[in-house]
Amino acid sequence: MSLMAILVQTFLLLEAQAQEAAIKTNALYLLTGTMNIGGELATGEQTSLSLQVQYHPWEWGNNKKMKHIWVQPEYRYWWKGVFTGSFMGIHLNWANYNIAKMPPITTLKNHRYQGNAIGCGLTYGYQWLLGTYWNLETSVSAGYLHLHYKRYGPEKNDPMEKESYSNYIGPYQVGVTLTYFLR
Repeated sequence: MSLMAILVQTFLLLEAQAQEAAIKTNALYLLTGTMNIGGELATGEQTSLSLQVQYHPWEWGNNKKMKHIWVQPEYRYWWKGVFTGSFMGIHLNWANYNIAKMPPITTLKNHRYQGNAIGCGLTYGYQWLLGTYWNLETSVSAGYLHLHYKRYGPEKNDPMEKESYSNYIGPYQVGVTLTYFLR
């Protein structure tokens, strides 16, 4: 059985259990040039599963870049009911990044960082009904990220200077998201 057939069957089973499914995009990320898309399936009257994927492939010349891909699956609990009002989510995240010469971030402007991040955290958000098929969601996420990276000199062919690890605890994501329902 092909992977596509398995995915279609899984989606149909989840859709049969759920009354609602949605696709969404974070408008704030679009303003920064970060392409992103998400999907969300209701899994009960007050729970849902969400998946967001972000991709920023751009370079601005002279080796200035902020390339990354970010994947975040999330389980959400809704106080009033799925896709209505306040929710709290628990999520995992994974990212791959390549960042170079990005002032005003002083610590990055003379180096290039390439690596991966993995973490987990919590999201708080709220959704407003805009119409039959549309919602507006605002959210903020915070948690823990473990970053593994290689630091290079600022130019494209500069050698690796060091390999290291770093840990971060705090906020790392804000969303103003447009949601379209597939009913």
